[in-house]
Amino acid sequence: MNKKAVVVVVVAVTAAACSYASPYWTIYQMRSAIEARNADKFSQYVDYPALRESVKAQFMVTMQQKMQAPEMKNNPFAGLGQMLGLAMVNTVVDAMVSPSGVMSMMAGEKPMATPSSPARTTKPTTEDEKAAAKDAVKYDVSYRSWDLVQASALNKNGDTVTVDLRRDGLWSWKWVGIKLPE
Repeated sequence: MNKKAVVVVVVAVTAAACSYASPYWTIYQMRSAIEARNADKFSQYVDYPALRESVKAQFMVTMQQKMQAPEMKNNPFAGLGQMLGLAMVNTVVDAMVSPSGVMSMMAGEKPMATPSSPARTTKPTTEDEKAAAKDAVKYDVSYRSWDLVQASALNKNGDTVTVDLRRDGLWSWKWVGIKLPE
């Protein structure tokens, strides 16, 4: 084998390894942005319109299932409730799926929606609580296709949240979907 062939093989293997490792790097960068509370850096890795649609779709499926219950089928106000629920889901999701709201939820904080501040959160107050929040989430990453990766996070309370990352170019990824726990 000549030197050019060796160089080509080394470059190809290095490029493939970097491409394979890129979603892990993206998750690491997202987690670093969360820890630094840097919403601008975090937002580089999120496709907010796609994420909003993913969350809205899950809420709509849940609402449809509840509306199919036998006690709701005979309720004359079920249709009105469904329309109000749709308006509420749209408003709440639009408020919660914002840079600060999503970043806070990923940090393990519970968002508190109020009319004046829809993305306000409860923050850990001590360094011990911050360290516990950092260690509370364990990630597992798996490829579903060339351009789709699912990262599952298991919280300390046993809830699993799965996020979908879609390839954005050769080396970068964007968060486009989420599967919330029941």
